[in-house]
Amino acid sequence: MLITASRFKITALCFAALLCTGCGGSSDNAVPELMVVSGTVTLNGEPLTKASVIFSPQPGTQGNGGVGVTDDSGKYTLQHQSNNPGIEPGKYDVTFSKWAMPDGSPIPQGKTAADVEAKDIIPEKFRTVTESGPKNVAEVKANGDTFDFELKSK
Repeated sequence: MLITASRFKITALCFAALLCTGCGGSSDNAVPELMVVSGTVTLNGEPLTKASVIFSPQPGTQGNGGVGVTDDSGKYTLQHQSNNPGIEPGKYDVTFSKWAMPDGSPIPQGKTAADVEAKDIIPEKFRTVTESGPKNVAEVKANGDTFDFELKSK
């Protein structure tokens, strides 16, 4: 029984260490050089408000990407997982997400999407990356950039 408990502790410690290192990051906890990325998102000609803009790295791009949330005018600035603005240079797939009530109204304050059976109201073709569907790709240069997205649901 003692051997099993010791193995469990060792396995648990190794797993915790693996989680702490993360994917593609360095173990020295240094924040990489980040490029500021911002822009505006519209859907059918109107500003897309309170939506997530997700930059996911393509193979060969270092880092984990970043996420921004659009304001009332559809503007966003990406945030790195370190809570600093920006992301590493490279090529990214860009997807969008916006959770709302089934009728499209905002989720009531103090509630979560699961509490109210909310749904993602962004058309599917903009929420996922597929080989066959339309694809938003951004190449972040060494000096940062602005990426505007004009999404059309029809």
